[in-house]
Amino acid sequence: MKKELFDIRTWNVNKMLKARKMQEIVDQIVGSQIQMVALQEIRRTGCGLLKNDKYLIYYSCNPNTRGQAGTGFVTQKSATNKILGFEPISDHICKLRIKENFIIYL
Repeated sequence: MKKELFDIRTWNVNKMLKARKMQEIVDQIVGSQIQMVALQEIRRTGCGLLKNDKYLIYYSCNPNTRGQAGTGFVTQKSATNKILGFEPISDHICKLRIKENFIIYL
């Protein structure tokens, strides 16, 4: 039986406050075979979950200041069954628990 590849990437998006920047990023991810991307420099306010018919965005940012730092994850909607939980820790750290066996390539 062939195992399905679960592709995870990272991306320092920088300046996500610009109009349409979030949509441009998501369009690139959804149009690819990548199931999940860890994002840095999201620059939103607070923490939460944004849903769409094709993707989910989990984010953890400063609760009081917009435009600084922020981390998160964009996941394809098809990967929803692999997500066990999300924990916003700070505007620099958040944790997404996923159910998957990993092979790490260096």
